[in-house]
Parts: sequence; structure tokens; C-alpha cells
Amino acid sequence: MHETFELMLRTAEIEGSDSLQWPHAALQRLPAEAVAALKQQGFLAEAEPAAGLSCAECEEACWVEPPTVTEASSGRQRLYHRCAKLGPIWFEADELCGWEFRVDRLAEAVAAAVRATGKLVQLAPGRLYLLGTAKVDGKTREVFLGRGTAWPDAVEVFGQAPRLRASAEPVVLTLACVSVGDLLPGRALPLRPLIEVLGASEAGLSVCLDGAFPDVRPATSAGIPNEPIALDAFMARYCEKRSGQLRRFRRHALLGAARNGKVTLPPVAGPHRSGQAKKHFTHDLLAAWQGFLDERVDLPPLLPQYQQDCRTDSERHL
Repeated sequence: MHETFELMLRTAEIEGSDSLQWPHAALQRLPAEAVAALKQQGFLAEAEPAAGLSCAECEEACWVEPPTVTEASSGRQRLYHRCAKLGPIWFEADELCGWEFRVDRLAEAVAAAVRATGKLVQLAPGRLYLLGTAKVDGKTREVFLGRGTAWPDAVEVFGQAPRLRASAEPVVLTLACVSVGDLLPGRALPLRPLIEVLGASEAGLSVCLDGAFPDVRPATSAGIPNEPIALDAFMARYCEKRSGQLRRFRRHALLGAARNGKVTLPPVAGPHRSGQAKKHFTHDLLAAWQGFLDERVDLPPLLPQYQQDCRTDSERHL
């Protein structure tokens, strides 16, 4: 079963929703015992029947859409097609059946396998799930499951997920592939393909996280909550002291530089109502602040302890 399950994980990492679909003919080529176990464990669910199928009776492999009829000789319901070349051709009724690999069921099974605590949350349908918290090398971390981290829209899907961005020390299990670049602005996200730490059998899944993330490190400015924060409040907490009026002036200077394209502000941390100050994630602002200063935006410098945090994190990226 392990090899069949790994094949399905690798296939599910192919871009597009069709990579989750398994027609009857495709399943027929896989070990019957493994397919039965995957169905029994809920990883394969019945999908909408296909409109037709590829006929393998000759080398032309024509696409046909046969109706269901009752075979006179046996009384069975079968699919019938009359071929201009070969004459009557019969197919079994279940040859139009299809199955779908369920990523949501995979998330449930992996959460159970790593003994995650907390509520499983779907953050992006079929793409990103918070499994809960689990022990990784003796330390409690938030564990996520992601699909398509190497797809063209990965930065949009994962980098703009507020819950993932807010996690102080996340680790992410992908299905089979990993991204070649950072998915979160200013942060290296620990990724590990599930197929490398997975055991699959008729008894269920097993996943070992110990040693799975050897390069894991604390997020930018470790120990600082990565909470949404307004620019005025950020300057009051993390920058050299200025009066409230000067902080407001400096905020206007930064927003003006962003409007003029001189600098780019980090993404807004979630929706805000009209009249409310926009908030950004603290770690994003800490990572971007020195860049604003380098562009000669008139801002107060970060306090020395936070400057050191940012330099250390930048050096680790080199």
C-alpha cells in the first residue's frame, strides 16, 4: 500500500484539480489490495461518473460515450457502443466510475498520526491546513499541511494566509514537493515532503516528525509575538522614542513613500473597517524597517535589540 499511497501523493502535487481524480481504468492498474485499503480508510471517495471512456479494443483508442443498456444474453446492466470498425462492443458498467483523492481526509489522518492537539482548520480549500500543535524534536510547534507549494500561485496562497504568517514557529508538511523560494516574506519556512516521513499500511498512516526539520529555526525576532499591529503602535514599541505627534508625521511619511512606489509595505494583516488604522504583522515590519530607512524614509530607527534580531535573521538567509 505504501507505494500506491506515495504515487497518489506525488500525483496530487501536479498542478490542477484533475490531479486528484482517479478514473476506474487508472485504479485498475494499481494493486487491488492497496486500492481497497485506501477506499476503506476514506482516502478515495466516489466522484461523479465520467461521460465516456477511451476504448482499448483497437489501436485507435477512440473516445466513446456509451449508454447503459441491458445485455440480452445475461440480463446485466452494461455499457454498449457500436463501433463502425469492430461492431458491438460491451463495457462493464463501473468503467465510467471515478474516484477522487481526498486531501481533507489526508489532513485528518496526518493530524492523528502526529498526535496533533487543537482543532484542525482548513485555511485554503485543498491547499493548506493547520493540523494543530505537535512535538517536533521535543519542542511544541504548530504543524501545517500544504499542497502545491511549488505551484505558480504558492506565494499568494501560502504567503497571504494570515494564520500561517502569524505562527511564531511553524513547520509545514507538503505532499511530495517543496518550494524553491521563500513562501513567507522575510522568513524561511521549514518544509518537508510527507512522502519522506510517512509510513502507510492497511492499518493506517504513521508519520515521524523527529529529525524531519533539521534546519528549523525560530522565526524572525524570536520571542516577539507576531501579532497584527498599527504603524503608530509599532513605532512606539519597537523604535527609538518619539512623541506621539512625531510618530504620526513619520507614519504619514512612510505611507506617502509607499503610495509613490518608493517602498513597498508588507501585506495588511486581515480586513479592516473604514476609518480604522491598517495593521501589519509585527515580524514583517521588523524585517522591512531597515529597508525603509535605506530608502531614506524619515523614520525612527529600531531599538538596538531589534536591530540585532533583524541582522541575525538576514545573515542566516545568506
